[in-house]
Amino acid sequence: MKSIWYIYKTDLQNVFTTPKLALLVAALMLLPSAYAWINIKAVWDPYSNTAGIRVAVSNDDEGAEVQGKTINVGEDTVKNLKKNPKLGWVFVSRKEAERGVKYGDYYAYLLIPKDFSKKLTSILEVNPQQPVIEFGVNEKINAVAPKIASSGASGITSQISQAFTKTVGDAIFSGFHTAGVELQQKLPSIQNAETRILELEQALPQIEEMGNKAIELEQKLPDIRQKAQKIIGLEQRIPDIQKAGDSILKVEASLPLVQEAGNKIVELQGKVADMQRTTAIMTEVETNLSAIEANIKQAIENAKAANDSQADTSGNQEQLARLQEDLVKIHDTIRTIRADLQQRVDQVVKGINAAASFVEKDLPAVEQKIHQAATFVRNDLPKLEDDIRKAADLVQEKLPAFEDAVHKVADFARNDLPSFEQKIRNAADQIRKFQGSVNIGDVISFLMHDPQKESSFLANPISLHTKRIYPIPNYGAAMTPLYTMLALWVGGTILISSLPVDVRNSERVYRNHQIYFGRLLTFLTVGVFQAVIIALGNLFLLHVYIVDKLWFVLLAVFISMVFVVITYTLRSVFGNIGNGMALIFLVLQISSSGATFPVSMTSPFFQKISPFMPFTHAVSMLREAVGGMIPEIVIQNTLALSVFIIICFGIALLLKRSLSQEVVLNSGDSKLD
Repeated sequence: MKSIWYIYKTDLQNVFTTPKLALLVAALMLLPSAYAWINIKAVWDPYSNTAGIRVAVSNDDEGAEVQGKTINVGEDTVKNLKKNPKLGWVFVSRKEAERGVKYGDYYAYLLIPKDFSKKLTSILEVNPQQPVIEFGVNEKINAVAPKIASSGASGITSQISQAFTKTVGDAIFSGFHTAGVELQQKLPSIQNAETRILELEQALPQIEEMGNKAIELEQKLPDIRQKAQKIIGLEQRIPDIQKAGDSILKVEASLPLVQEAGNKIVELQGKVADMQRTTAIMTEVETNLSAIEANIKQAIENAKAANDSQADTSGNQEQLARLQEDLVKIHDTIRTIRADLQQRVDQVVKGINAAASFVEKDLPAVEQKIHQAATFVRNDLPKLEDDIRKAADLVQEKLPAFEDAVHKVADFARNDLPSFEQKIRNAADQIRKFQGSVNIGDVISFLMHDPQKESSFLANPISLHTKRIYPIPNYGAAMTPLYTMLALWVGGTILISSLPVDVRNSERVYRNHQIYFGRLLTFLTVGVFQAVIIALGNLFLLHVYIVDKLWFVLLAVFISMVFVVITYTLRSVFGNIGNGMALIFLVLQISSSGATFPVSMTSPFFQKISPFMPFTHAVSMLREAVGGMIPEIVIQNTLALSVFIIICFGIALLLKRSLSQEVVLNSGDSKLD
């Protein structure tokens, strides 16, 4: 500990005894504050200077005539814009507006077309058309200006809509007022009509029932017509029906022959076993031929064996060979015939069995049905034919007139009766509703309200009351946490680049951790002064709105110490590479800390690393001091930043090495040059 303290005291002595070094340290203390103050002042109230954002306006509106009155919404809009200082409105021609935005003379343009008023007033017509204001913006010029211009354009369209709503509302409520006066004058006649309408409504169920039956009957006409056509077609088929009846009678007369044939089939079924024996006989013959072939083959072999001793045996051999060939051909023929015969016998047997089964099981039922059909043909068919002829005559003569009458009644019920009934019911419902819940005198009183007051309310029906939980008066105060935090990090980065982080230790007097902590105290001292200067300058030079002023200073000092520890450790452990690492760390933190845009609007990568970035917790702490502190949030962020200090100390103790000799000391062991 003595060595650490000795290094720190020596550094302080060198600062106070060396003018150049003292000037450098003073510059290092003041430079970050200049960065913060300039940026905070630059964004102090940017939205108060939006008049410099030039927006071109071109009005080609030709106006419109409504109920004898001429209106021109485009001209009214231009008049209102000339009184609107929020943006730099420039009134030019359409061609100039398009050219100016294209070449960057204007940030955006508003083009009001010729038919703007005409389309706007088309709401009074059957098919209203929505008017369009063409808005063009040059997003190449600036990232923020187009958004401000778009907001201004939205405000203009909102003002036009509000004015138009008030105008339309005024016309509507003026009509209500006139209607109320007329209603009051005609009240006796209305009451008399109410009684008549209620009486007529009571008779509607009977009328509606008749109409529904007519419509239902009309819907069934296609089926009736289709069935009637079938009757006519059936009449035309009577000769065919008679022929079919004659055929049924002929079949009935032939039933004894069918029965006789069935009996023969049953008898033939008993001879199936004899038919199947033929294949067995063929198989037996084939077996005998095989035995004969074997004997002849043996005889031929015996003859060959005796050929050497008897010369006249060659003739016998030839005869036996020819006999064997003939027997083989006969055997093949018999084998083929046997296979074919077996197949045919199986088919015949299968057919006989099926026919016999039909004769024994199904033929009696078939005969019974034929007898029943023949009885119908003899007894009932003539009467049925007569009825069909009568029905066909009726269809041909009476159906067209019947259909015409049904159509007329259904058309009346469908086209005229529903609208009439609906009007009567609506009128009766309105009458009962007024009689039961509304006093007609109250209705007249409502209709006679002041049209101007009613239309004003319609144009602005809702008033938005905004409650500012942590009010911050200007944009500069809101951005103070960001630029203060950036200045502190920049201050730490400048420190590690301007002052040496190692101590000359050629004689190995100090250990690595003593060098690290001894020189760290020097850097922390400069960092504390940087934070105090920045914080006090924000308070007393810029007069930034800060609720908890003391805590703002203390938290800035703490954050500066954390940043100094991080940047110093990177340079002390990794040498010049640590400078680059600090820069990369800065870039990552700006996007992931939520200091400008909410972190939820960034990509998933930055959302994931956000909790692990010092900026995230630092900006949250400073915002608490600016807007009003919640102790739990400050404590939580303080603990999170303390973890970074612990991690840096751990890295330094494990990895600290003297990696470079760019640190030059004076004659003392721990002097800063």
